[in-house]
Amino acid sequence: MTVQTRTALGRVEIAGTTVSRVGFGAARLTAGDGWGTPKDPAAARNLLLAAIDAGYDYVDTADSLGPGVSEQIIGDAVGNRSDVLVATKVGMLRPSPTVFSILGRPDYLRQQIHLSLQRLRRDRIELLYLHRIDPDYPLADQLGVLQEARDRGDVGAIGISEPTLIQLEEAATLEPALAAVQSLYNPVARANTTVATRSRELNIPFVAYWPLVGRGLQQAHKAQLFEEFRIIGDKVGLSPHQLSLSWIFTTQPESLAVAGSRSISHLVQNLVAADILLDGCIAAEVSQAVERVIGDVTFNPKFPKEEQ
Repeated sequence: MTVQTRTALGRVEIAGTTVSRVGFGAARLTAGDGWGTPKDPAAARNLLLAAIDAGYDYVDTADSLGPGVSEQIIGDAVGNRSDVLVATKVGMLRPSPTVFSILGRPDYLRQQIHLSLQRLRRDRIELLYLHRIDPDYPLADQLGVLQEARDRGDVGAIGISEPTLIQLEEAATLEPALAAVQSLYNPVARANTTVATRSRELNIPFVAYWPLVGRGLQQAHKAQLFEEFRIIGDKVGLSPHQLSLSWIFTTQPESLAVAGSRSISHLVQNLVAADILLDGCIAAEVSQAVERVIGDVTFNPKFPKEEQ
C-alpha cells in the first residue's frame, strides 16, 4: 500500500503569487497569545528572517495581534521585500489580553488599513483580509472599504476570514476577485469543511488557521490523540504536527495552512509537510482516531492555559 505521495502541490497560488502552502503564522511574534511586545524584539525579527531563509514566503498576521506588534516586527524585519507575500487583516478589536471583538465600521477599517501600511513598511498590502464580518454594518460597506484601498493601490487582493457559508456566497458576489478565505480547520476542528469545500468550488484558495492540534483540547484528550497520531505518523515518517498539516492538504486540495512557532526547528519540520499528501487509508485513520478519542467534544482554541 502506498501511504504517502510527494507532489508538486507544495506550492500554490494565492493573491497572484505562488507560495509554499505552509505559511508563517505571526501571532507568536508577540509576547504571547497575540498580545504584547516580546521581551526581545530582535529575537522575534531573527526568527522570522530564519523562517524566510528556510522557505517560508507567505507571512500571515493581523492588526489585532499585539495589537499592532506583529505587524511592526514584520515591517522591521521584512519591510518592502518583494520575495515575501505579507497578508494582514483588519476588522477586529483587541482591548485586553483576553478579549477580541469585531468592528466593521467603514471609517475604522479605513484608519486601520493606513496604520497597517505604516507598521508593515510596505508600499502595498498584497493580501488584506476582512478579519470578521460585522453584522452591524452591511457587508457591501465593509468590503467596499477594502475595494477602495485596492483601487487606490494600497491593497493588492482581498480576502475574508471566518465567514459562514451564506456570508461566503455574498462576499463572492460582492467581490468577484475574492482572493482567499481563511478559517479554523484541522483534524479536530472540522466545522468549516463546507466553507472550505465551497471555496474550492469557487476557485478561491482556502487558508486553514490553527492547523495544528494543540491548544484547544483538554490535556487528557490531547495526550491520547497525540499518541494516536504518533502511531499513525510513524507509518509514513511524519510527526503528529506534520501529519495534521498533511491531513489538511489531503482533505482540502489546493489549500494552505498558516502555522506559527517560536522554534525555528519546529517551523522547518512543519514546512516538510507542504509537499506531502496522505494515502486515503492513512487520512481515514487520522479521522477515525479523532472520532475514537474526541467523540463529540468541541475543539475550543480559547481553553485557558491551565487546561493545556
